[in-house]
Amino acid sequence: MKDIFDRCNLGDLKLNSRIIRTGLWESEQNDLNAIYERYDKIASSGVGLVTSELYSIYRKDKFEEHSFRMSSPNFQTMARKIAEICHSYDVPILGQVEFIKYNRGIDLDIPVNELTIEDIRKIQTDIIEAAQRLQFCGFDGIQLSIGNNFFLSKLINPYYNQREDDYGGDVFNRMRMVLELIKVMKNNLNLHISCKINTFDERKDGFGIEESLQSCKLLEKVGVDSIQVTRPLSPLYFTKKLSGEDELIDYTKELISSVDVPVIVGGGFSNRDHMNEVLNSTDIEFLSMYRPFVCQNDFLKDWKNGSQIQSRCLMCNNCYRTKKSNCYHF
Repeated sequence: MKDIFDRCNLGDLKLNSRIIRTGLWESEQNDLNAIYERYDKIASSGVGLVTSELYSIYRKDKFEEHSFRMSSPNFQTMARKIAEICHSYDVPILGQVEFIKYNRGIDLDIPVNELTIEDIRKIQTDIIEAAQRLQFCGFDGIQLSIGNNFFLSKLINPYYNQREDDYGGDVFNRMRMVLELIKVMKNNLNLHISCKINTFDERKDGFGIEESLQSCKLLEKVGVDSIQVTRPLSPLYFTKKLSGEDELIDYTKELISSVDVPVIVGGGFSNRDHMNEVLNSTDIEFLSMYRPFVCQNDFLKDWKNGSQIQSRCLMCNNCYRTKKSNCYHF
């Protein structure tokens, strides 16, 4: 019988449980002590792996006010300290590097179809430099989002990408930029590389399930260490009124049978017994959670000692909509 609190391995990382904490917004950028206290509670609670909030690599990005920019004077101090906090509890940490807009000097928000080869090389270099910085700060890895609605998800999506060069057309060409930069990181850095990818995109002629599976196989070939499945506007799908969990789990089961790297799935999980049921009725090994950790940073302590089985998170999505790293209700 599998249990969410099993000690296990996620590739080269040793985990204290099967639960991955996924971060999103950082609204306490000017209060480093509040950030450190939050990470201490999360890391000490029984979590297996911590994924940081979004780290932005560009100025004037859409979520600049709600994410820690890696060029910030405080970034290195903050990043090194939270890595130390996580490691003090034997919990590995990944830095989540994402961006919405690519800006070329005074030219802002360049669409994927208008990227020059020089732009593509610049983005690849900037992401590789971000990974180097994370490694210098003591992080165990990087999570690169080619999912949700971030920039790289549009590059691999035929709905947005109509390029006619080597970076457009079939799945391999649309994935080429991502595959190239991952290969460089694998060859030059000692980091666990995780990719977050959409299961599908509901837009007409968008990114479909078969293309997603093909993309994951390509990621495996270039050495990605783990894959986290998601979908655009993910938290909005997983509420008490509307659930997309079954679709996501069905896709995850198919993906697990198609690749030989660890696969992580989220889906609005908030109940310990239900999560154990998913683990023991499928081949799924790792489950991610976001909003319950915003609601109560250390709720896993109560789950582990048996005093609670249900997160007090109301799944109201207020933290998602208002881009806060703390809960509106609690």
